[in-house]
Amino acid sequence: MCRLQQRRHRRSRRRQRRQRRTDRQRRGRRQRRCRRGRGNRGNGGWLYGSGGDGGTGGNALVAGGTGGNGGAGGHGGSGLAGNSGVNPTPTHDTALNGADGDSNIYDAATNTVSATPGTDGTPGGAGVTGGNGGAGGSASQPVTSLTATASDGGNGAQGGQGGADGGTSGVAGVAASYNGVAIGGNGGNGGTGGTGGTGTDGLAGSGGGSGGAGGRGGWLIGNGGAGGAGGAGGAGGAGGAGDAGGNGAIGGDGGAAGFTGSNNDSAASTLYGAHGGTGGDGGAGGTGGHGGAGGDGGAGGDGGWLIGDGGAGGQGGVGGMGGTGGAGGSGVAGAHSGNATSAVAAFGGDGGAGGDAGHGGTGGDGGNGGQGASGGRGGLLSGAQGVTGTVGDGGTGGDGGLHGAFGAGGDPGTGGGQGSDGNRGADGLGGPAFDGARGADGNPG
Repeated sequence: MCRLQQRRHRRSRRRQRRQRRTDRQRRGRRQRRCRRGRGNRGNGGWLYGSGGDGGTGGNALVAGGTGGNGGAGGHGGSGLAGNSGVNPTPTHDTALNGADGDSNIYDAATNTVSATPGTDGTPGGAGVTGGNGGAGGSASQPVTSLTATASDGGNGAQGGQGGADGGTSGVAGVAASYNGVAIGGNGGNGGTGGTGGTGTDGLAGSGGGSGGAGGRGGWLIGNGGAGGAGGAGGAGGAGGAGDAGGNGAIGGDGGAAGFTGSNNDSAASTLYGAHGGTGGDGGAGGTGGHGGAGGDGGAGGDGGWLIGDGGAGGQGGVGGMGGTGGAGGSGVAGAHSGNATSAVAAFGGDGGAGGDAGHGGTGGDGGNGGQGASGGRGGLLSGAQGVTGTVGDGGTGGDGGLHGAFGAGGDPGTGGGQGSDGNRGADGLGGPAFDGARGADGNPG
């Protein structure tokens, strides 16, 4: 090939390369002009839902249509359940205790010996148990006097917020006489348990404090003190799914009656054991949480040695409100009747009545309705003439929440009434995301 032919061949190759480059650029511009449009991203769901993707635009030779908007996002997931709370350990301050009464105070003018009562305990602050009641003074009668009167024990104080226990009551003074009349003091009443602390969001409330026990009656003729009521359980905090509220505390036991110390019917006194304290109510559940169970009633005190009746068992606490109602507390058995000892004929006392069972808690609203709890059992008989406690009704089922089914009524206890069903909840808004509308086709070029 000569040089002229070589130059012509190179020029032809350069023209071909330029033409191919130009063709590629033209094709790219046409493709970009015809590229399909994209729609706007859809809105998020009611709870944390992501928005749907934009719709696909239409094809066209020159200009593509605008893509349709994305569908609304679906419902977000439920929140996580809260962790269980940690209840602080209640403390006790001895400075809150009541003082003991003075003993053997002799009055020469009346030739008697008496005593002063113990003072009441001071209520505790948050997380502090109530002060104990002071003991009543005793009276020991010398030979030359006629009457010896012992004094009463002090009352226990209420426990503080946070589930602290109520204070224990003071014991009654003892009376002794060689040739006259001896009268024992009455036992003090037990303090009421403190209310459980309310849980923070997602945490459980603390349980209520136990009621203090009633004091024992004096040796001669004194009656036992009543047991303190149990504190109510604290409410659970709100949360994604709140934990259970605190359970109600058990009511304090009633104090035993004093002994007459005589086998002679004419000197026998009718003594009564004190009634047991009422169980605390169950705490309310947090949002979506279960209500706490009601506390059991305290046991009734034993009857006196001669003719005294046993105290009645305390009432069961009411189950807490919540997503599912807490179970009612069980009634506690009545105490035994008193023994009888006599040279002639002495009748023993009747057994105390059993405590009534607490009612089941009501189901809470929101989500699926909670099912009402069954009523607790009545207390058992524990004496010759004791009466069985009544059975609590089933709790009412809660209303359904969004998309939720209604809650069923609680099962009745034996003899209890059937709880009513809750109402059906309304359907929730929104739903799954849907595809965007197709964009309109562009005009041909």
